[in-house]
Amino acid sequence: MNRIAKTLSLLSIGGSLLFVGCVSVHHDHHAAAAKPYPLATCIVSGEDFHGDPVVFVHEGQEVKLCCDDCLDAFKKDPSKHLAKIAPAKK
Repeated sequence: MNRIAKTLSLLSIGGSLLFVGCVSVHHDHHAAAAKPYPLATCIVSGEDFHGDPVVFVHEGQEVKLCCDDCLDAFKKDPSKHLAKIAPAKK
């Protein structure tokens, strides 16, 4: 491999590592600022979490759903489902 190719390869790897580092720091910061999810069940279906829940932050509130179908239902009327979290915080 010639010198220019080695330099470009190292720059590419370094740039990729820098990008990954920025994304993970941003993601961790965003999750840390969210209010924790207080329930042990899905706010759409009311079911327990089997496997890995669908986890995201909506307007500063961490939300956990049992499946992608519940995510579709949540997106249609977030305020209806988020209202179920408020009583659990007390």
